[in-house]
Amino acid sequence: MLDYTQYTANDFALDSSFRKWVLKKEATATLFWDSWLVQHPEKKETIALAQQIVLSLRNAQEEISEEEIEVAIAQLVNAAEQRNIKVIPFFHRLSVRMGVAASLFLIPFLAWIFFVKTSQEPSAVYTESVAQLAQETRINEVVTTAKQTQLVTLPDGSSVMLQPNSRLSYPNQFTSEKREVVLSGEAFFEVAKNANQPFFVYANEMVAKVLGTSFTIKAFAKDKDVQVIVKTGKVAVFNQKDGQFTEKSTQKALSGLVILPNQQLIYKRPEGAFTKTIVAEATLNQLPAIQTQNFVFKHASLEEVFNTLERSYPIKIVYDPTLMASCELNATLGDEPLMEKIALICKVIEASYEVKGEQIIIHGKGCN
Repeated sequence: MLDYTQYTANDFALDSSFRKWVLKKEATATLFWDSWLVQHPEKKETIALAQQIVLSLRNAQEEISEEEIEVAIAQLVNAAEQRNIKVIPFFHRLSVRMGVAASLFLIPFLAWIFFVKTSQEPSAVYTESVAQLAQETRINEVVTTAKQTQLVTLPDGSSVMLQPNSRLSYPNQFTSEKREVVLSGEAFFEVAKNANQPFFVYANEMVAKVLGTSFTIKAFAKDKDVQVIVKTGKVAVFNQKDGQFTEKSTQKALSGLVILPNQQLIYKRPEGAFTKTIVAEATLNQLPAIQTQNFVFKHASLEEVFNTLERSYPIKIVYDPTLMASCELNATLGDEPLMEKIALICKVIEASYEVKGEQIIIHGKGCN
């Protein structure tokens, strides 16, 4: 989750949107950062220093050979894996050619190069969608690495399982008549039910609209197709350039092309065409396990219940197995977000819970 108010000059210099503002003067990035600076004048000096760093990094990159960069990156990654790198702040302008040995001490510079070479830059349509959302409220962004899956809890309690190499932008609070998020990559959504405040996912040129359901969207910036697979409930989809976009997005009911459970939709980006089919078993096997997990428990022990949740979500549930050994659960948990599932389980066993980082701690007196 990005909180730019806590960023240092180095942090800003490593941010892709910030670099686009400084180096390319992109309209959407300019709109966001100009507005952000007006709201946070206390960061003016930090921003100025970050701008100098970005410009220095560009000049330095032009003076370093590809061979030097590759060697330095390899050593950086190796050192990072050993967890013994000390990051040294980089605040001075680089004006001389750097050898490999010298560059190893400039970790932020190498991290910047490594980020540029390996990460998926946000597409123009993603950046534009975020910029439009940022006009009304402050935006948070979560970005995952190539080996990372991250659970994101949205302001309304909805759960998002963000898959590797993906990014999700969402507001601090859903204050308007619509709950809106922007996705680039792949994610599984469990949307809290609220018929009076529809939930929208902007994924490339496609928009998915739901009232409360669970589904997967796969929409990487470089892919020609956008894929939507529904687990429970209904999902309506339409093109952002649809002539009836305003009407479809403002209606409380679902309209457009509606997808049902065990159905998938393929949106062909070049043609702007939709195709709806039944989900093939081979497709299901490639999806996150949570897409097929039914969460049906009959006389299930808490150990079984919590193990099932831990296999489905990247979380750790901490409880006293001895104290709660006699507790059983008979319940069918559907498309509720994770925290709703936890709350329901605690209600049944007369317990409470608290969240600490990526852990959920269960407090209770046991069951008779």
